Amino acid sequence: MIGPMFEESICCDEGLKTFLADPAIRILEDGLYVPRIPGHYDRNFGLYDIYGRLVQEAGPRRGWPTQPLGQSASCCVSPSSSHPRAPEGCYFYGGNINDHFGHFLTETLPRYWCYRERYAGMKILVHAEKTLDTLFSQAWIAGFFALLGLGQSDFVVFERPTRLRMLVVAGTSLEENHFAHQAFARFCNDLGEENGIGIAESRPLYLSRAAFNSQMRMIRGEEAMLPLLRQEGIAIIEPEKLSIRQQIGLFSAHRPTIGFVGSAFHTSIFCARPVGVALTCDGLISSNHALMDRVNRARIRYLTTPGILVDRFIPGQPALYRLEEPRRVVRHLLDAIEGRIWARQPVSAPPEKIEGACFLLQTYHQTWLMIDRQTGIVQHGSGDGERALRLVVRLDGRGWAAISAPTGDCLTMERDNTQGTTLFYRYRTHGQGKIFLFSHENGFFVCPTPDGRVLCDRPAPAEWEELTLISPH
Repeated sequence: MIGPMFEESICCDEGLKTFLADPAIRILEDGLYVPRIPGHYDRNFGLYDIYGRLVQEAGPRRGWPTQPLGQSASCCVSPSSSHPRAPEGCYFYGGNINDHFGHFLTETLPRYWCYRERYAGMKILVHAEKTLDTLFSQAWIAGFFALLGLGQSDFVVFERPTRLRMLVVAGTSLEENHFAHQAFARFCNDLGEENGIGIAESRPLYLSRAAFNSQMRMIRGEEAMLPLLRQEGIAIIEPEKLSIRQQIGLFSAHRPTIGFVGSAFHTSIFCARPVGVALTCDGLISSNHALMDRVNRARIRYLTTPGILVDRFIPGQPALYRLEEPRRVVRHLLDAIEGRIWARQPVSAPPEKIEGACFLLQTYHQTWLMIDRQTGIVQHGSGDGERALRLVVRLDGRGWAAISAPTGDCLTMERDNTQGTTLFYRYRTHGQGKIFLFSHENGFFVCPTPDGRVLCDRPAPAEWEELTLISPH
């Protein structure tokens, strides 16, 4: 919760990482390009080295543990002298061109963070589910590449396995649902500053989805919000009707941009430290939004829409939602704007340190919360052995718990997004000397399972989640 009136939406994905350093740039010599055929999950396309192994830095991947999108880890076809050789001596790898607007911004564009100077004079070798003619017939794709000084003639797709003398592979600066580099924010901020056409409005901007035929979600009742927002002095924008230069100028560091969360909110990455309010339909945030916001230091708050119902949810089809009271949703947004909710300190921020008495944690299984010092992964067991180390917890009076190892080892909790010498959780008492631990980010509870693992992934506590405080003395 951000305050008594607002329910903050959460990101449930695990293993999210951000990096200050730039991605690595690799030179692949004597590699093999295997083309992509139409079909979302073609398992054969990719770039392979001389041994037939997938070039991990080149493939589109998603989530943690990271999973390739359709590609196989190895290929029985390796570079052969019988394969046709690419005509150019060296290419730059431009990744997979995704023709979904949001995924273009999170999968394709992050490949180009190293700027035109790095690939000037080279042909851009890409994979694509559709032909280059089809892709560049879409004005927004052509528009984005035009910002980089690239046109269709700069790109190459081979139709058969092709041997490459040399290929420059710049590691992606954002991998969906997994990691983001500061370089992606820097690159996109520069694009926005140099090419964006800012909306000449000091009023808050509402990004309307009412007339947009979304592939992901439709919201009945949004159209009833528009006249109410206009009456309150909110400017209404339909992003899909704008040019690319206008779309990358939608967000501001001073004027809030608001609306239902979707691909249009990815354009916040083209503005440094943007402010805004995004309404979610199910109380969940895509980790792509979370990652982009972290590296961009965005001040965007994601709030769960009050009074929203699910009318239809069928895998493979757009989800259909319905607003019970559009007027109530408008009031919710106005209250968020008037209260400058993006400037508030989240109440979920942990303390820097917790002093006081420490306790060992005994599980329901009569074992101890511990680590094996080989990995530092939190688990439970007897706590005995050369590498075993029992963990301790300190509690404060405001509901915070700090878990650490007496030796200061780096700890990792499975199904959680945090690592460090101290792991902070909220706690809830459960009888004399017993507590439940739960994540301050998503509300999931820490659970020691019978197989010795400790997972932070349970939506509600029961017997297994119960931990007993035991004095170490």
